[in-house]
Amino acid sequence: MRTLDPVQTERETEFLARQLPLPEYRHILDLCCGTGRHAHALARRGYEVVGVDRDGLAVEEARMQAPTGCLFLQADLRDIGGVPGPFDAVTILWQSFGYFDDDTNAAVLHEVHAKLRPGGRLILDVYHRGFFERHQGEQAFERGGLPVREHKRMDGPRLRVDLTYGEGRTGDSFDWRLYTPEELRDLARSRGFTCLLTCTGFDEERPASADVPRMQLVFVREENSTLSPT
Repeated sequence: MRTLDPVQTERETEFLARQLPLPEYRHILDLCCGTGRHAHALARRGYEVVGVDRDGLAVEEARMQAPTGCLFLQADLRDIGGVPGPFDAVTILWQSFGYFDDDTNAAVLHEVHAKLRPGGRLILDVYHRGFFERHQGEQAFERGGLPVREHKRMDGPRLRVDLTYGEGRTGDSFDWRLYTPEELRDLARSRGFTCLLTCTGFDEERPASADVPRMQLVFVREENSTLSPT
């Protein structure tokens, strides 16, 4: 939830490029792309990227800064049927998976499965449920010189985050369904995916751990898997 520096973007993009080597995974769908941070970086490396986000203002900003090889569309994560495919890979990064209930999250994976070619890959970058079960409460930091107070609490499997800015007159709230690595692997398996890698820090050599807030999972769409509508 803090401002990201170019070094972090480069590290994350290096990981994506290792897991999605060219030319096999050239055509990428970046869901919940925001202002195109990862889509732009991937396009500069020679990928063809379609970025999708429900926030029209974010999509417009992404378009204004887009290098060659990027297309940005406004659509909801739950309804990407109109997005032209199939794709070699789909990315859902920066804790953009888990906004909904379990059935809807499974339906999102169903949509992703339909957009991937057989053998295509899905990369998720999400919070580790175990970490936030052990790290709740308040903390304060600054964002662009503005004081921010952050309150985190777990309500069952859901993480609720409230942000208060300045003197408390404005704020934002977020709510996600968090998963353990095992839960995510089981959920993805039920939608026709096999897990290839679970790690943290965008580093294949670092196993996912409840000691670290984020984890990355790489899945492959099974070659012969077909799913009936949910």
